[in-house]
Amino acid sequence: MGKVAFMTLGCKVNQDETDSIMELFQQKGYEIVDFSEKADVYVINTCTVTQVGSKKSRQMIRRAHRLNPQALIAVTGCYSQTASEEVAKIPGVGLIVGNNQKHNMVTLVEQRLEEQGSKILVAPRHELNEFHSLPLATLRQRHRATLKIQEGCDNFCTYCIVPYARGPIRSKELGEVILDCEKLVQEGYKEVVLTGIHLGSYGRDLDSQVSLADVVNSLDKISGLNRVRLSSVEPTDFNTHLLTAIKSSSNICNHFHVPLQSGCDKILDLMGRKYTTDLYLQVINELRDLKKDVAITTDIMVGFPGETETDFDITMNLVKKANFSDMHVFKYSIREGTPASKFNDQIPNVIKERRSTELMNLGLELKKEFINSFIGNKVEVLFEKKSDEYIEGHTSNYIEVRVIGDETLLGKIREVEITEIIDHKALGKLV
Repeated sequence: MGKVAFMTLGCKVNQDETDSIMELFQQKGYEIVDFSEKADVYVINTCTVTQVGSKKSRQMIRRAHRLNPQALIAVTGCYSQTASEEVAKIPGVGLIVGNNQKHNMVTLVEQRLEEQGSKILVAPRHELNEFHSLPLATLRQRHRATLKIQEGCDNFCTYCIVPYARGPIRSKELGEVILDCEKLVQEGYKEVVLTGIHLGSYGRDLDSQVSLADVVNSLDKISGLNRVRLSSVEPTDFNTHLLTAIKSSSNICNHFHVPLQSGCDKILDLMGRKYTTDLYLQVINELRDLKKDVAITTDIMVGFPGETETDFDITMNLVKKANFSDMHVFKYSIREGTPASKFNDQIPNVIKERRSTELMNLGLELKKEFINSFIGNKVEVLFEKKSDEYIEGHTSNYIEVRVIGDETLLGKIREVEITEIIDHKALGKLV
């Protein structure tokens, strides 16, 4: 078999899917090589959440074509799903695969290599109605695994292209989720991160009438599963059922990523977000009451159309009040086909850049304060990688911790005393 190289852009869900697709190729005997090398096949899993994502996707396609003009370039992901005709015009592209066909990637690639099959295999949104499971990627280091249990989004926030790219909500059956987690534990994983495009909507499409709370309750019963981490949950999805499940769980991580997007109610309304800042603060305060040492992380957008300096100041003040342990800050990007792309009062890039910098600096201050609050404390760390003389890992509330040690610590959970903070990482010593 030939050589295949992979490139992933965008979210953690994309990365997880690429890992699984890579395993499919390995199972068929293909040699996996670095994307910078000459390969027979290049698989590019694209992103289109922002204009930058689309631009980088095009750049990676052109880069692959330069590396080997005779190679088959297979493009999948959200950019190919929403702009397949545009992608098809890029020199070198030989196969365009929609988000609902990723599980068939090897077969589709081999058909094209034999000059058979269609070049564009992208279904419209209304046909994206099944949850297609990719195989568990168990060839990676066995420390933390990600498990996609949900696909799609029906929220249609005014700025977001994702519902068009990923389709309606679909969920993995609860029984399959449990079996997958049991298999991951058998493979040696200590932590499973549950991912999805709209994770909190899990189960709404299933006849069994289960929810994310039922997943949390079920995974709490799996022996050897030390940690279950929720990747991102909307504030409106923390209902009584889910909060109760979190409180009673013995293995749920005390780290919750709750997207805010804006700290100004006027902007939240323009965005089509279905909550107020008061509700948001109520939710994160309830989460902090449920578990000890809870970390709240978030996503915030700056430069949304109509965002005034006063609106931005309101967001800055809300961020201070929420006291996040970390933030992902990104600039609003016009996405053609979304309502916000036609809004008046688009914000100049120079203002977006300034606001982004200010907010990121505030985020770094809050992150440092959060880590500093643990200096002198003993925490449990799951060690995941070696970096020079250090071994690095994360606490259950997602503090990145370094200790001096060797590779025998990898994949183990050990108690560490945090002694100082360097470059926004905690430094500690084994207890």
